[in-house]
Amino acid sequence: MSKVIEVTDQTFKEEVLESDLPTEIDFWAPWCGPCRVVSPIYDRLSAEYEGIFKFCKLDVDKNPNTVAKYHIMSIPMQMFFYSGEKVDEILGAVPESTILAMVENMIKRFPVDEIGKLKTILSSWVEINRNYSNKFNKWANGVNNLESNLTYNNIYQTVKDVNNSSNKLSRALLELDGNK
Repeated sequence: MSKVIEVTDQTFKEEVLESDLPTEIDFWAPWCGPCRVVSPIYDRLSAEYEGIFKFCKLDVDKNPNTVAKYHIMSIPMQMFFYSGEKVDEILGAVPESTILAMVENMIKRFPVDEIGKLKTILSSWVEINRNYSNKFNKWANGVNNLESNLTYNNIYQTVKDVNNSSNKLSRALLELDGNK
């Protein structure tokens, strides 16, 4: 039985953007032949991945606001969302293997289990901090008398504290990896 959710302009935000699961939205129309080709694939996958991945569809003829917002010019168009952000897309009627690979990739990138979510958050945190830390250190190396400027020195000390915290989070991430 299909678990694909019919979405409208009015329900798009709640069903797609605010979903706790990685979500696919199929932009389609009843008159579209290629749309009818891929629709059974989404029906099957929606039952198979229930609880870990969400499948939705939106009739482009009945929902012009969402269609305009996402610049849908051709269908079928499948967009993939996580945490309110579009993260990927597939245009056209593609083989089931292509769709399945995209779904599996999304599940890997955006896990829904407690430890998987925590690992994703920590990995992003550590990576972002590493990038900004490198930028900050380059800036700090070019500043004359960093220690004598009270504001700069306070910022420098705070960045060191953040880096120490990030290192602790990185070690925690390694511990989580050991608890697979």
